[in-house]
Amino acid sequence: MAEAPVAYRALLIGNAEFPNEPALARLRGPANDLSELRAALTDPEAGLPWEVTSVLDGTTQQVQEALFTFFHRATAREQLLLYYSGHGRLDLYNRLHLCTHDTTLDWLRTRAVRQSYVNELLDDCAARAIVVVLDCCFGGRAATAKGDEAAARFAGRGRFVMTGCGLLETAADAGDDGRSSPFTAALVAGLRHGATGEGGYVTVEDVYRYVYDRMRGSGQRPEMKSEGRAGHVALARRVGSGSGPAVEGMPGPAAVPGSPDLRPLFTSAHGVSGRPLVENHFSGVLHVLLTEPAGTLTVHRDELVVAGGGGGGEVRGRWFTEGRFDVRRVRDRPVATATADGDVRFALPQEAGTVTWSARQLATFERARTAGTWPTANRPTRTEGTHAVLKSRDAVYRRLAGAVWVALGALLGSAVSVSLIVRLVLTAQERSWWPFMAGVVLTILAVVSLSVLTASVQSSRIFFHLRRLLQLPSLPVTRMLLKVHDPPPITGEDDHGPVTVHLSPSVVLWSEDLSLTFPHSFYAPRVHRGDPSFGTKSPTPVEVIGLPAPGQWVVVRTPDGLLWPSGRAKPVWAPTLAAVTGRP
Repeated sequence: MAEAPVAYRALLIGNAEFPNEPALARLRGPANDLSELRAALTDPEAGLPWEVTSVLDGTTQQVQEALFTFFHRATAREQLLLYYSGHGRLDLYNRLHLCTHDTTLDWLRTRAVRQSYVNELLDDCAARAIVVVLDCCFGGRAATAKGDEAAARFAGRGRFVMTGCGLLETAADAGDDGRSSPFTAALVAGLRHGATGEGGYVTVEDVYRYVYDRMRGSGQRPEMKSEGRAGHVALARRVGSGSGPAVEGMPGPAAVPGSPDLRPLFTSAHGVSGRPLVENHFSGVLHVLLTEPAGTLTVHRDELVVAGGGGGGEVRGRWFTEGRFDVRRVRDRPVATATADGDVRFALPQEAGTVTWSARQLATFERARTAGTWPTANRPTRTEGTHAVLKSRDAVYRRLAGAVWVALGALLGSAVSVSLIVRLVLTAQERSWWPFMAGVVLTILAVVSLSVLTASVQSSRIFFHLRRLLQLPSLPVTRMLLKVHDPPPITGEDDHGPVTVHLSPSVVLWSEDLSLTFPHSFYAPRVHRGDPSFGTKSPTPVEVIGLPAPGQWVVVRTPDGLLWPSGRAKPVWAPTLAAVTGRP
């Protein structure tokens, strides 16, 4: 008998007004927090079929009755979400109370919702999974600040608890009326588009990772506690987000249209076939994990697509084996060509077997790549293979990696030149022309070496930043729009007459709540080649890998390849953003 589908119910509670307690300041965020979160949960594209109930500025009795009804009617096939935005207070025994419209601090135990009351409801609830999200505050003396006691005491079997900040931190309220608090704004953005999911769904862990990354550097640190979870609990949907683990109560990855199966067919030397695990890096590098023989075959999806389907050409792979002390080393560099059927087949070293991607798979890869639905791995590994493949096929990455060796060579050349010049000065004889000529030549060599050293050190700095980004254990991925902004020249006058100033073009990225800009000069060589083509009038949908915030290093993935930044992201000026997006 087929299992009944999961039902989704959410209870959103917000309290902003506390007329009976002057020490509890009015909060700007809760009203908008509830409306924005409701819209994100029920979004027709990203939302799940949530049945949402809201209670805004309710009394203690009203909130307790809403909580009792919400949890008491739950069945074993339901998933519940409880959200609270407002003040939170601790009593003398460090027990958390959620403040309501009629809360007074002198009567906190009777005019606030006690943590123990919510715990009792959670313990008796029959729901298969419960997610609790708290955005609450410490005390009323913080005018526009909200803080929260780490509400891990709500955690229990089958429960997830996400809080806006840590035990000894404060969380900012909304800066203005009509806006959400920073924590809830990040939560909403993660549900709508920011968090990257697998298998077509975004889980609690996916959303938490996105919120944590968004709020890094803000002065508050969200926390999450869980216990006794079974499977992955979904909070939102992602069409075409790729294959991955099954989500509890949801159909498997095959139900997601256009989601490519990255696993090739491995046939051992004994004729036994199977489909091994594949790790997919955001750059398009695929790592095929084999157990017999033990090793990893690393390739790039774009080379597979070009070679397959009758396109011809060779595909260069990297074969890594486990050495002593778990140090990976390159064992071989196998080369594959397309078969008569359009498949791409690798012969593993020492006749250990073959690895084959079919022509049908490669056609699916191409559709996913051009449509921007290529799945992104949240936890990239096998960094050695990723580095080797990128150096072999990405000209910009190879140039940056080579700059490290150029810098070392230039440093050595300048050191040798300077030491020889010093030696000539100390040993030169009077009225001898050859020490003078040799000194001139060595001086020119030293100047050239120092110039090369300065330029290569800058490229090396960029490379090490990017290498560190490639090795991060978790990468937030944000879908944004990209366009080149070429501002018109500014004409003015000075003492000598008319003057025209030509401004440098820049690459602008933006989404609903984010906007960034990068130097155009770094991308200029690729722009001139038309790879990727920025000449179109309409913006290009892209994915930004990294934390999309000013001062961060991020990589942009376009359907035509990767864009490596030359520095940290910068905020976009409002006139520039308006000129690019056409929005005021």
